[in-house]
Amino acid sequence: MIQELSMICDGYCPESKLKGKQVKMRQNRHDSFESEETGLQIRVYHGLQAVILNKRGKGNFTTTPRYAHESTEGEPFYGQLKDKSPMERPVQAFKDLEELKAYINSIE
Repeated sequence: MIQELSMICDGYCPESKLKGKQVKMRQNRHDSFESEETGLQIRVYHGLQAVILNKRGKGNFTTTPRYAHESTEGEPFYGQLKDKSPMERPVQAFKDLEELKAYINSIE
């Protein structure tokens, strides 16, 4: 059974969850996890946060597959600020699911 989108990262693509799908997020060559379907990327800081990046990946995955759902610890989602690197703080905290959905839908 596919779980609905929540404010907590479970390692599956949050964008795909909006469409009723459960899609794995695989590690790419930039040390982010990328949706195998949509290219949405997250950078997981274990035990702290899962930052949804503001740019899509291009499918440049690592040779040995590693998946986010196997290593996340229930980190809350945050958004990358447009003018900052994903490694920089601050990040955008989401007030509610509607704001999270709007952020995901704005990513090109």
